[in-house]
Amino acid sequence: MIENYFSNIESVLNNCEFIERYEISKQKINNLFGTVDGKVFFRNGVLSFLEVVRISEQNETLKKKYKYHFMRNDFSIVFRYDNMPHHSQIITFPHHKHIKDSIIESQEPELIIVLKEIKDTLL
Repeated sequence: MIENYFSNIESVLNNCEFIERYEISKQKINNLFGTVDGKVFFRNGVLSFLEVVRISEQNETLKKKYKYHFMRNDFSIVFRYDNMPHHSQIITFPHHKHIKDSIIESQEPELIIVLKEIKDTLL
């Protein structure tokens, strides 16, 4: 089951026309639990990401931990989504988004949504 999740991640990356290249590392803990992390390179920036994923018996994906950190080639941060348990004042705690010097509410994003946001930012 976790292999299917890994395959879906690679499929999303392979089908994204504005990605120049990517590097990912997958670690299968067992059939229902694993991690995937990597870097996705664009013409004007880099996305670093990490997902610690558990697949439920009902085949639902549960991200125990995630981060999507996008910065431009000059190392300026554009945004970062994560669910680290800090910023408890945010209504969507622990889910939040860093934009420049602000921390705002956010829901747990999917990689494909993050890639769309990057595309909208870059183009």
